[in-house]
Amino acid sequence: MSPDLERLVGRAILDKRFRKQLLDDPDAAVKDGGFNLSADELQQVRDAVKERTTGDDTLDEQIDKAATGSVW
Repeated sequence: MSPDLERLVGRAILDKRFRKQLLDDPDAAVKDGGFNLSADELQQVRDAVKERTTGDDTLDEQIDKAATGSVW
């Protein structure tokens, strides 16, 4: 995992406004946040957001999973 992907995950966990932007439009959140992700990393983010917005977990449960490393 690149340092920028780690920063993105950390910011999504800690910053509710950024997390909402990430869930609403991951491409814009990555660009606006100044994260330099590889094409594969960006696709991982898109896939994770899609999975998280269509899954059964609440957002709080999703954040807990991200904080424990079970995402990406």
